[in-house]
Amino acid sequence: MHDDIIQIRGLSKRYARYATPLARIHGLLQGRDDSSAFEALAPLDFTIRRGECFGIIGRNGSGKSTLLKLLCGIIAPSTGRVVLGGRALGMIELGAGFQPDFTGRENARINALVQGLSADEVVGRMPLIEAFADIGPYFDRPVRTYSTGMYARLGFAVSAHVDADILIVDEILAVGDASFQQKCAQWMRQFRSRGGTVVLVSHSVGDISDLCDRALWLDHGQSRGLGPAREIATAYQRAMMAEQDADGRTDGAAPHARPIPPRTSQAPDWQGQMVLHQGRFDRAAKGHGHGGAVVIDAGFFTAAGSRAETLEGGADMILKIRARALRDLDAPILGFIFRDANGRNLFGDNTYLTTCESPVRFTAGQVFEAEFHGTLPYLPAGRYTLAPSVIEGTQDDHVHLHWVEHAVTLHVTQSPVEFGLVGVPMKAVG
Repeated sequence: MHDDIIQIRGLSKRYARYATPLARIHGLLQGRDDSSAFEALAPLDFTIRRGECFGIIGRNGSGKSTLLKLLCGIIAPSTGRVVLGGRALGMIELGAGFQPDFTGRENARINALVQGLSADEVVGRMPLIEAFADIGPYFDRPVRTYSTGMYARLGFAVSAHVDADILIVDEILAVGDASFQQKCAQWMRQFRSRGGTVVLVSHSVGDISDLCDRALWLDHGQSRGLGPAREIATAYQRAMMAEQDADGRTDGAAPHARPIPPRTSQAPDWQGQMVLHQGRFDRAAKGHGHGGAVVIDAGFFTAAGSRAETLEGGADMILKIRARALRDLDAPILGFIFRDANGRNLFGDNTYLTTCESPVRFTAGQVFEAEFHGTLPYLPAGRYTLAPSVIEGTQDDHVHLHWVEHAVTLHVTQSPVEFGLVGVPMKAVG
């Protein structure tokens, strides 16, 4: 049974409006309350359980950041109170307070001290911070030479190694490259597995659905819904789509009332509209595992056996994975995961069901291969990665021999998909 680690009681925030700064000072001195005050956040009442990931979603200006600042104690509430049952760490602005002429190491030391670590703790955790940031020699260079992504990496690396019970996160999963975003999400899952509580603000319906247990939907400072994360994220997305649909109407028709053109099962009106460009297999990509086998190639291939440079949505695809045994293998399984730029798993498969009844064995030095045939889904424009792997055992009980993250990078440069993670052509009937 989870106990409540955060209690929100009648919490609100109002800002008085004044014509000039002088009028504001005069009003404050006189103790007057401006009747035209702007209500950034209407009174809220809810609790957050220890160990859960609680999402906050809403459009710009809905009150999300105001709520986080109230939770962190950065601003004072107009009414109500926040009761925290543990130490909270706010990841609202990664690297806030970094001095541009100091090195990354110097800024990390100062920032960690400010966030509550002792001098000895900072010394002990500095190698972990440096490794997590993964910015190479730039760790000992002035941060004014950093890119935005490197700045974010350093800020997160410091915060990730400061002791806290509650993590309050504002949109950091949208910062930096895909590898960094995935590392952020993985670290938050590990933080939760240790009993930590996460409060996450995001515009991403996928992040809220995938990472959170419950969610709050804010709209113009008021709660539009509070409940299971997937239900709230779906309701929010539907509302945004309905609004966009309404904004584009000129005939007064109800949302989704326009006729839908019929489509064949091959979606001819989508043909050629999604183009995916495939990069080479990166032999230097980071991998992990216990050894025993190594993935030596992976990617999409043509029916003629050559590596495909471009693919179209809805077309037949052949995905091949090739590995080499470094020792005798009794029951190897080849598989893959296809991910988007935020590190979300879109689809994947493995050879277990094909070989479980008659395991294929290989001796040291042998090269073995698997082919996966299917239809390439329609994907939104953006960056994607392929992560192939070879494991040994069963789906439920196995050992990772070699798993390669970002083995192949792919880019969708044009697409008819505007909403969701994938596009599914439909045909109107009746």
